[in-house]
Amino acid sequence: MASVFLSYSRADRPTAQIIAQALETEGFTVWWDKILRAGQTYDEVTETMLRESHIVIVLWSQTSVKSTWVRAEATQGQRNCVLVPAMIEDAERPIMFELMQTADLIGWDGDRGDERWARFVDDLKGALEKPKPAVAATPESESQSAPEAPPPQPVAQAPAATAAAAPTPAPAPAPTAPPPSDAQEKKSSSPLPMIIGGVAVLGIGGWFGLQALQGGEAIEPERGEIIEQPVCDICPDMADLDGGTFTMGSPDSEANRTGNEGPQREVTLPAFSISKTEVTWAQWQMCVDAGVCGAAQGQGEGSFPVTGVNWDDAFAYASWLSEASGRSYRLPTEAEWEYAARAGTETAYWWGATYPGPGVVNSSVRDTSGLPENAFGVSGILGNVREWVADCYVNNYSDAPTDGRAVTAGDCGRPVVRGGSYKTGAAEHRAAARARYRRNTKDRALGFRVVADQVTD
Repeated sequence: MASVFLSYSRADRPTAQIIAQALETEGFTVWWDKILRAGQTYDEVTETMLRESHIVIVLWSQTSVKSTWVRAEATQGQRNCVLVPAMIEDAERPIMFELMQTADLIGWDGDRGDERWARFVDDLKGALEKPKPAVAATPESESQSAPEAPPPQPVAQAPAATAAAAPTPAPAPAPTAPPPSDAQEKKSSSPLPMIIGGVAVLGIGGWFGLQALQGGEAIEPERGEIIEQPVCDICPDMADLDGGTFTMGSPDSEANRTGNEGPQREVTLPAFSISKTEVTWAQWQMCVDAGVCGAAQGQGEGSFPVTGVNWDDAFAYASWLSEASGRSYRLPTEAEWEYAARAGTETAYWWGATYPGPGVVNSSVRDTSGLPENAFGVSGILGNVREWVADCYVNNYSDAPTDGRAVTAGDCGRPVVRGGSYKTGAAEHRAAARARYRRNTKDRALGFRVVADQVTD
């Protein structure tokens, strides 16, 4: 099917992920949360995807209705694409969108059998049959610096540096509201030119120093230019794993096996990187200091694994790390986690078939810096603390993907947890062991690690 652009507020990313993955399961091609690489800018990536998408879905919430970026994307989507709004929270929509028919997805948790979801999918399929709005031709004099850029919009303006390189002549009269003149731009209340210019100078860490631009109110740092950082002081140490095929799940003969670990199947994954340890308290605290993550409810400090964080907390950390570093981080899928945990072995544990193993049995959570590594250079993955992964829970592998993707149809209110902890024993420490926790669970024996696509030159 034609591509879909998903517009949403950073605060709503957990819900956006569920919706995006469910749409992909329905057969749509979805562009969402595209992390910008170093040197790429908003108009090079996001605006291009907006123009090329057939449908723009905007997720309205109490946060997104106030977001300059979401309003800009919805405005451009309404003009250049087919706009399909959806409410994910009770909120007052921007006045220009109040009269549009809007889908009700408030409280939707990923259940594709929900009648509201079925109606929403039908609306999208109907939208695909509608022609995209015609885009007015850009005058030749305006296209010299960016030949394929769309006409200037009243809300979403090009970055200040681009505007300075190619001044825009006075616009011709049009039946709709005309683009603002240079003088009007200077008086405009839109913070976009200042935000983008400020980020270009200050880097992503400077987002929070731009509060003065809005009279002391924080500006939502959703999208913008990512400044290249040769050394990432905030990033976890990653193990680069070659892609390959492995047998996922446990054989019927394995001691302590449960029925949700099968049937065994071969899974083939591309190369990826995974953090060598669970995310630590020190790494989590940097996200807290940035004003994105909240205080964890576990106990620890420094290089001990952060615990007492729920699934949404872990997702928020990965999203913050992606924006702050310029590299796309996320929770591992079940397949990626087990591939890393097995490290090329087929035994119950990466060290063999016997229990206990090296550094696994202990009476409390352990410092991540002192745990032994498996053959892939990953430590603590079968013990220490249990770990959130990206998948919705399904009680067998009968219909599970064989390419390493996350399972997005199932019990998404109780995502999968992998690995054992200092509280558990031989059964839970096995590489194939699976569990499910409620998404809002915060346990002192539960943490997480992150993965990323490998960087290629």
